[in-house]
This record gives sequence, C-alpha cells and structure tokens, in this order.
Amino acid sequence: MSRLPVKSAAEHDRALAHLNCPHLGAHGCEVYGERPLICRLFGTTPKLPCPNGRRPLYMIDSATEAQIHAFLARTRQVLV
Repeated sequence: MSRLPVKSAAEHDRALAHLNCPHLGAHGCEVYGERPLICRLFGTTPKLPCPNGRRPLYMIDSATEAQIHAFLARTRQVLV
C-alpha cells in the first residue's frame, strides 16, 4: 500500500460512490504491478466474485479461501 500513489479524499469518495477503486482508470488498474493482496484475489474466490462474471478456470477452494479471509481480517487488510 505504501508504494501506491496517494489519492485525495474526494477521489476516494468518488470511487466509493461507484463501488470502485480510486486506482481504476480508463484503461483498467493503474497500479496493477503493485496492487494489494485483496485486488490480487478479486474474482478468484466465491466470496469475492467479479461483477463481470470473469473468473479463472479453477476457483480457490473453500478451505484456502477461509484461510485468506482470516488472514485479511487478522492483518486488517482494507480496500484502497
């Protein structure tokens, strides 16, 4: 997270109003190479489905997904 560009409160509010990310630009993710873990998991688990119906061939299994969600909660990972 510390390597991501700082966004203003207005940029965060605008993104949240659209249930979006402040780092999402006209051509997709502007910080793809440095994206946080939550972003890397998006669309790969049943609890983090892609709203566009995109997904990998094999979704992450439920036991691994539970471990991931416990890790996110334990380390206080948040959306950007």
